[in-house]
Amino acid sequence: MRLGPLLILLIFTASMAAFAIATATPAPKYRVASGSMAPTLLGPHYHQHCQSCQAESILDGGNLPELTTCPNCGFQANVVDASQIHRGSELVWEPVTLDELRRWDIVLLQNPDDANDWQVKRVAFLPGESPRIEAGELYRGTRLIRKSPQEREALKQLVYDQSDESPDHPRFLSQRATSSGWNVRPGSIGFAPISHQPDSDDDWLIYHHQRCLPPPSPIGNDAPPLDSYTYNHNVSRELFPANDLWLEWTFGHWMADRLILKMPQDDDFTTITIDLQARKITSESWRQTVVLPLDVDSLEKRTIRAGRCDGQWFVEISDPQRQRFFPLGAAVEPIGSEPFALKIEGGQAVLRETKIFRDIVWLGAPRSEADWSLGRELTEHEIFVLGDNVPISEDSRGKLGPVDARKSLRGKVLRVLAD
Repeated sequence: MRLGPLLILLIFTASMAAFAIATATPAPKYRVASGSMAPTLLGPHYHQHCQSCQAESILDGGNLPELTTCPNCGFQANVVDASQIHRGSELVWEPVTLDELRRWDIVLLQNPDDANDWQVKRVAFLPGESPRIEAGELYRGTRLIRKSPQEREALKQLVYDQSDESPDHPRFLSQRATSSGWNVRPGSIGFAPISHQPDSDDDWLIYHHQRCLPPPSPIGNDAPPLDSYTYNHNVSRELFPANDLWLEWTFGHWMADRLILKMPQDDDFTTITIDLQARKITSESWRQTVVLPLDVDSLEKRTIRAGRCDGQWFVEISDPQRQRFFPLGAAVEPIGSEPFALKIEGGQAVLRETKIFRDIVWLGAPRSEADWSLGRELTEHEIFVLGDNVPISEDSRGKLGPVDARKSLRGKVLRVLAD
């Protein structure tokens, strides 16, 4: 008899829980409705597969062009099935307060005058800062904002994937017409010295940048890198210089002494040498020389990133145990049509998964390359937000203006769910 009241209580509790589950209102789903944060967050979009180089790209599904241009090789084709448009990214987010925000967080904003008007943007400036944009970079007043390696990786945008090398327009070419130790195949770049050629000979592998833009732009001609039409095929606008560009690859094999990168700039160049024999990394130009110690004895199975970001040269060496970052001095000259050359000394190497990345080119309020400034400091309650797809984003550069977090800030995006 003592179990009777307990049994009745358990039955009642279970019934109430079942009723609550059956009648609960599902949590609302938040999906991105436009391409202003592409490629980080996608609105309705279309996956395009290039018939020539096999690269995958993504187009704005709300404004599909009649003719597409592959951003990796320039191949042009018609969109074949507009019914295959994917929905916008579904977001998982949590409420956040102003003092919990960090630069580069992606936030949900609500129009205080319209409960149905939501925006998702990236925090670029925090309270008390003076927003300024110059030559595609963000400044706090006069101070250039530099990202950490993790932040750089979160914002990077793919320019070229050597795994999808175009047979008609290869981009990694030996400086030598004959007797080169380089062997380039899609997805793999190998070097083995030719026995009768000493290391001192200039056997450089050069990356030739090509602009893969819609007609009437020519395809296959070397040209300095610009920002892109990749997602916004139907947006007609001027393109601007991409001043931050870097290489990334993994060494599938390494039996050599030195890796040398040369970055030509106008009539001069910067050279970065990773010397495993001397255990140091050296960056040299007419402007400066930087020497840093190196504590690795091989590059085997390690991922290398090298180039420039946020106005400075850098090298990064990563493996599952550790990430080593080497800042190598200021980089101020414009990038040319052959931004990188590679050389291996003292042995053999194989590079795999070679890619070229760039940083976001931030534009001013009129979507121009001209310097732009808000002209004042943000108050203690204001943040300044931008969209990653800068040319089409309506954000704090325009009518939205600085955002009063007390009225509009609703949460921070945690992750994006799969389609």
